[in-house]
Amino acid sequence: MGGTLVSAIGFGVVLASIIAIAAMGFTIQFGLTNVLNLSFGAVMTVAAFAAYLANNRGVGGWSGLGVGGAAGAALTLVLGRGVFRPYARRGAHLFEMMMVTLGLSLIINYAIQAVSHNNIYQFAVLPSSPFQLGSILITHTQLVIVFISIGVLVVLTSLLRLTKIGKALRAMAADPDLARACGIRTGRIVVLTWLLSGFLCGLAGVVYIINAQSVGYTTGQLFLPLVVAAAILGGAGSPLGAVAASLIMGIVTEIVAAFGSEAYSTVAGFGILVIVLLSRPGAVRGGQTGHTQLTL
Repeated sequence: MGGTLVSAIGFGVVLASIIAIAAMGFTIQFGLTNVLNLSFGAVMTVAAFAAYLANNRGVGGWSGLGVGGAAGAALTLVLGRGVFRPYARRGAHLFEMMMVTLGLSLIINYAIQAVSHNNIYQFAVLPSSPFQLGSILITHTQLVIVFISIGVLVVLTSLLRLTKIGKALRAMAADPDLARACGIRTGRIVVLTWLLSGFLCGLAGVVYIINAQSVGYTTGQLFLPLVVAAAILGGAGSPLGAVAASLIMGIVTEIVAAFGSEAYSTVAGFGILVIVLLSRPGAVRGGQTGHTQLTL
């Protein structure tokens, strides 16, 4: 039993690394715009399929990270500026905007389902033999995924704390009206936020299918509850909090899968999301500072 627990924790860290990449993108987007974007999982799926199609045309496995990230950034910007912003200008409130994102998620997912004919496609483009890390059996690919997640955290934290853009983004998340009055070009910051969060969303989608070695129309949607729970549990707008929460989510779900079944791990993900929402009901209203203004 001890060996099973240690292995579950090891796989949980790998899963947490994937959750963390997506959760960092989600928390930056939610912390600034206050949009609880339920189409985030659908964007992950689109990015994953973009990497899959690029691979079929000769693009290498790791190069697909750039393809998926670019696809996620482009689609998120289109949705943010082309759909969310017009609704916000027409007076949509937080709950109404959440319903808009849910509707978009369903449209995108059903469109992918129709085009893919419900097929699951293999994405085994990175053969990697397992090796022993202590008492944990892990592959080189999974180890790279962990380092990618750490790298994203370092780069994102440095961007937010050491650059003018990061300071402007944090100022807008705290008080968009005051930031605007201080001369911050809020429109550009919002565009940058869509691009950055969309890139991380797409990156997470590709990393997920690299690890799972398959892609289907439900790829991102089944993963979304873990991402949302990690982002809310870690605190909207806090990449470090999202990573810490992702570790909890990943390890818990893998332990449940190891001692129960794979189906139970999905239930555990939804269960943690419910617990988070019950314990922090205000977390879905107004992001980090509790204000209810949509910043689009």
